[in-house]
Amino acid sequence: MIMITSIRIAAALHNSSRRGIAAVECAIVVPLLALLVLGAIDVGQYANVYQKVSDASREGARVAVQYETLTKSQVETAVLSYLEGVFPNVPLSVLASATSIAVTDSGGNPISGGDMTSVASGAPVSVSVTVRFDLIRWISHLQFLNGSDVTLTTAMRRE
Repeated sequence: MIMITSIRIAAALHNSSRRGIAAVECAIVVPLLALLVLGAIDVGQYANVYQKVSDASREGARVAVQYETLTKSQVETAVLSYLEGVFPNVPLSVLASATSIAVTDSGGNPISGGDMTSVASGAPVSVSVTVRFDLIRWISHLQFLNGSDVTLTTAMRRE
């Protein structure tokens, strides 16, 4: 009887120490897994923003090369309108401050005075769109992609 009781006590002590080890393992692993998941979400959002900025650059280039487009401000309006549509939860003021748009000729020079009619028909026009990722990201507390800019350039020939 005494032997059975001591075996039960030893088994109970062993089980309680195993529960403590499992709690410590969980306390170590869960934050690491959470950080891994949040990092994957952040990188996925970066890829999504990259694609949307690429589309915005193409939209700006489409507008820039049209014969009806007279000024650079029409191109900027088209790019910001596109970005406003694909980032509905970001206020337009934040989006405008996070976005930089450059319209250049074939030599990489800015269009003089913003006058698109100064670009000859058939000449290449480039539209470069830069968006600061920090201002439009979902998870702002991760330091991994802080300070990252998404910049894409599209070149097309003017009509």
